[in-house]
Amino acid sequence: MKKQFKVLRIIFVVILLLPLIISWLPYNWFAGIAPESFLPTRTNPEGFLKLLLTSFQELSITLVTTLVFAMIISILLGYLSVLSNKVGRFFTNIMNAIESIPSILIALFCYAPVSGALAKSAGPKSTVLSLIVFVAAATATVLPEAVRSISIPLSDLYNRKYSISFRSYGFTKNRILAVLMKTTLMRDTTKRVAAGILLKTLVLDTSFGYVIQVGLGSTGTPQHTSPGALVALNRQVLLFGSGSEMWYFWLPSILLIAVSVAFLIILNEDKEEA
Repeated sequence: MKKQFKVLRIIFVVILLLPLIISWLPYNWFAGIAPESFLPTRTNPEGFLKLLLTSFQELSITLVTTLVFAMIISILLGYLSVLSNKVGRFFTNIMNAIESIPSILIALFCYAPVSGALAKSAGPKSTVLSLIVFVAAATATVLPEAVRSISIPLSDLYNRKYSISFRSYGFTKNRILAVLMKTTLMRDTTKRVAAGILLKTLVLDTSFGYVIQVGLGSTGTPQHTSPGALVALNRQVLLFGSGSEMWYFWLPSILLIAVSVAFLIILNEDKEEA
């Protein structure tokens, strides 16, 4: 029964993550079945459908890029923090300072210096620059908890009785930690950290896109199109829209909730197995 429940949970998570997957399917596959109001018009040359697919494509790129970059740094800093007490105290002070600043402010402060240049330019270079700036900001916000989540259990493992035998045989601390990082506990910890990074990045991306879109309008997210910006762009349909136009706001909102729930389930599953 437990195995069947786990399979059903995996299927449910995959279904919730479908918005990130199907957004990469050819546009023509959706254009034939989408309502006419979702397709390009004279007043809206791109069309809502194209914007929706593009926003979730860019969200998936942002999530994967931030996950890879943040996990590499988190594992490295968590490892070094246990390997050297001085290094651990140094990074702890830095992480505490970063953690005291709201994540949305970090993203805005990182984006502000380049927002003008991005708003005036377009193309691959601008897109890459925008992604790099956001990933750097997102990584800074998730690092404190991620590093702590890795260093604490790794330090506990090192200080347990069975690691004493390693030290008695002359194993260096670096070698012992390398072995401990491969244990089941640390692998499960790494999975939890990854799930937490994905969830926090999703929330930050959505909040950041919404705030910038509301504050700066069409020039707010020139090369970083977030589903949150799409929600903000169409927020007025709640007051003045009717019929299928209401989906301009609710569809991206519902899809974002679905993806968030998927990450929450993954995070909760890893905690249950820990």
